Amino acid sequence: MKIVLILFIALAFLVGVYLLARGHKDSPLPDPAPPSGSGSGTSPATHGSVAIDQFLYDRCCRYMAERRPFLVESFSLGDLAAALYTNKVYLSKTINHFSGKHFRQYVNHYRVMYAMEIFRNDMRLKVNELADLSGFHSSTTFNSAFKAVMDESPSTWCARLRMKRYGKKTK
Repeated sequence: MKIVLILFIALAFLVGVYLLARGHKDSPLPDPAPPSGSGSGTSPATHGSVAIDQFLYDRCCRYMAERRPFLVESFSLGDLAAALYTNKVYLSKTINHFSGKHFRQYVNHYRVMYAMEIFRNDMRLKVNELADLSGFHSSTTFNSAFKAVMDESPSTWCARLRMKRYGKKTK
């Protein structure tokens, strides 16, 4: 029984390495942020397991983009770790390393991108509605996260987009 388990783990590892070696160039999912050098300075990997860490991070990004779990206000690191069948500490270190963000910043990035997407589809939405629809606990948190991601307030960004589309100021 132990031999079968060891063979299964080895096979899973080799499949992961093979998939990474092939590259994910044709993947339609964007990376929420390019790695910022060494991130927090701590690597989740020792030599030899970087491919597995990258594979986990890619799975994490894919899960976030496809399933949109960030729309639930109470979404947590534990929820994501359970969905990806890994532990919270390892997942947190992997996210920190590859995105250069801690978990809450990583989630808020997805929430802000989603808010921007839904605003482009319905420019009648107000900032507090965007906050509610994109999974934020409050408009204040939304404003802070939006400004951290976009370097401008959501109201300024929305007004600029409305002006661009309609050529005049609208509410």
